[in-house]
Formats: sequence, structure tokens, C-alpha cells
Amino acid sequence: MTTKKILLVGANGYVGRRFLERAGQKYTIVSIDSLLKPGELPDYIEHKDYRDLNETFLDDFDICLWVAGYSSVPLSKANPVDCYENNYSGLVEFVKKFKGLLIYASSGSVYANAAGAICSEETPIGRPENIYDFTKVSFDNYVKIMNKKYVGLRFGTVDGGSPRIREEVLLNRMIKDAMTDGIVNLANPKANRAVLYIEDLIDALELILNNPPKSSEIFNLSSVNGNMETFVNLISKKLNSKIKRLTDSNAYDFQMTSEKFSNHYNYKFTDDLEIIVDNIINFYKNR
Repeated sequence: MTTKKILLVGANGYVGRRFLERAGQKYTIVSIDSLLKPGELPDYIEHKDYRDLNETFLDDFDICLWVAGYSSVPLSKANPVDCYENNYSGLVEFVKKFKGLLIYASSGSVYANAAGAICSEETPIGRPENIYDFTKVSFDNYVKIMNKKYVGLRFGTVDGGSPRIREEVLLNRMIKDAMTDGIVNLANPKANRAVLYIEDLIDALELILNNPPKSSEIFNLSSVNGNMETFVNLISKKLNSKIKRLTDSNAYDFQMTSEKFSNHYNYKFTDDLEIIVDNIINFYKNR
């Protein structure tokens, strides 16, 4: 277990709150959040914008765990300038001031042009199609070009329970709809998506914090791949809900392999979709 001092940025978000709930007591952490997503802050999280922090403050930390900023395409498209400033230009300015190790949330959406293929960290990145993907691709490239100390994490779509659960994302949304309305919506049935179970994500963050790689790295983090039809059919069967077919639209279509991370840390991701779905159902039932 590391004794280094950690700055957690985005502590009141979906990932940040689950990390603190499971692992917060294990580390020396200062938690901050800018309340990009409105809500009350627990007393152990300070209301600060990471972009306002000065070097004197930052020099007290060995590691920054950054799970902040705009985390979805719809929100980013609705606020493109804010997305750019939160996800890219603010981070660029931050790493000029911060001398420690930055562990930051990138996204598997950088593989948006993969046409259903299974993507590794070596898969060529195509031209971003929206402001969210642009910020993720650009910052991944920036820290590499500038030779910064970083661990970039390309998340699959994060699903699972948290005190600040995002109910609009993939499995979380499908399961909530099935439980509350008895209906699961299905569009783009053959579109593939990489799912990252939030418990696997917290495991991964702990592994990195306790034993950072010796050189800067980009890691894919994904638990299981599947297409929309597979997700919907499983949830419909488990919850005895109807399937409502929607009009297809332009949608991400890619898969991811986490083999690099698994080999580096000898870690096995939860690759059984049914386990992930059952845990989300239990979360909704018990909250």
C-alpha cells in the first residue's frame, strides 16, 4: 500500500465517490470537486476547481488521480467550450504546474472509427467525430509528446453501483428502465461496446496507485465486450421485461482488449456479463 499523498480530482463524481467508498481509508487523500454535476458535497470533499490550484498547493502531492471533467458525448456537445477547457486545455495547464504522477481518465471512445474491431492500445486512432473524443485523443497525444509522467486509462463504458451512479449509461440505464417501466429499449442491435465494471475499475486504480508502472503508459480498461442485442436480451430475460425496438442511429461500434493491463498487473477482469448485470440489479434493489 502506497504511503504517497494523493490528490483526487472529481471526488464527487460517479467513479470518485465509489473509489472513496471502497478505498478512501487506505490512502492519504485530499479530495476535491468543482461540482460540474450539481449536488451536495460530503464534508470530506472540498469544493475546488482543479484548474485554480497553484504550484505551492500541488507540490504537496506525489500523485494526482483525475477522474473529472465532462464524461459523456451528449453533455460535451451541449457545452463544447466548457468541455474543451475542462478535459483538455485545463489539464494541459495543470500538468505544467504538477510535478508528480498524473493518473487520468481517458476513454475507449478514441477507438470510435474501429468499425466493431477489438482494439488494443496500439490500434491506430482515427479522426475524432465530436468534441468529447477530440479532448481525449488530444490530451493522450499531448502528454506523450511532452514526455510527462502519466498513466492514461482508456475506460470502456463504466457500469455498476456508486453513491453518484450515472443512471443514463448503457447497462445502468437498461436495467433501471426494465425495473421501473418493464421495458428495455433497443437501438443499433449489432453495435459493439466495451463495458468496464466499476468494481474492476476501482481494483485497477488501487493496483496502479500501489505500484505505478516504471514508465508512462496508456492502458485500456474493459471487462467484457458485447453488442446491444446481447445486453438487452440478457436484461430482458432476467427482469422479465419487454423489448422496445427503436430507430437506429449513428453509434459507437468498437470493442477493447485489456490484455496489456492484465499482463502487467496479473489481474483478471470480470468477463462474465451476467455477473455485472446481477450486481447492478442488486444495487438498484438495495439502495
